[in-house]
Amino acid sequence: MKKQEIELIILKVTADGQEAINMKIYKNGTTCRYGVGGLPQLGVSGMGFVNDSRFFDPIIEKIPQDVLDKPINYEEETPNGYLEYVIAFYGVSKNGETGERADWEKSTGIRVKVDQQTTFNHPIMGLLDGLTMEAAELTNEWYFDVFMSAKWKAKSSTMPETIIGQPKTEQEIHNDYDNYINQMTFSARKWDMSGFVNGKTYEKDGISHKATINNANDTFSINFSPIGIENKEDKVKSKETKKKPWWKF
Repeated sequence: MKKQEIELIILKVTADGQEAINMKIYKNGTTCRYGVGGLPQLGVSGMGFVNDSRFFDPIIEKIPQDVLDKPINYEEETPNGYLEYVIAFYGVSKNGETGERADWEKSTGIRVKVDQQTTFNHPIMGLLDGLTMEAAELTNEWYFDVFMSAKWKAKSSTMPETIIGQPKTEQEIHNDYDNYINQMTFSARKWDMSGFVNGKTYEKDGISHKATINNANDTFSINFSPIGIENKEDKVKSKETKKKPWWKF
């Protein structure tokens, strides 16, 4: 399979049946994601229609042609629980569609399933982790705005058209939000969310708000302040936490 034939990249990490992160990145701009790379699994998801290949191109550039020519499927015994990494590539549509309705003619990829205490030390593991985290970093700000909409009903001025999936109850959404903030705060990549609100506004209840974030000392809080309305504040502070997720990249 040639790089120029690829229209869709799927990246997924699963631990003992729970998906730590799941992403579908299309060349046409459609982007689907849930998860940060930690557990428990998050139930808030987004399908964004970006209309360009800003997320797709940086990933495809880092795919060695050898990986496309020689797919890998490695699995070992997993008595101590398992980690499964999948990166799959799809292209050449039979029905002319290049989005969610496509009927792909070609596919290839990498699947590695290892024990939680594995001694498997192959260079492919570095590629799997690197590509997955690259894709996560590229889509982090958009996925942050997905959570702002799900939790605070605050729509970002820069978020593309996005379909948001979320649990049915407010308590479940709140739990997912806390887990999301916790996993981002304690990510091995040390992601800083403070810049995710720069240069944008958030619409809540028909009013534009400016958001400010405190993301220091292993804590997180966000405030939404109405723009152009005096003597009124709509402040929302997320639960601060120093509890590390029980599993993460």
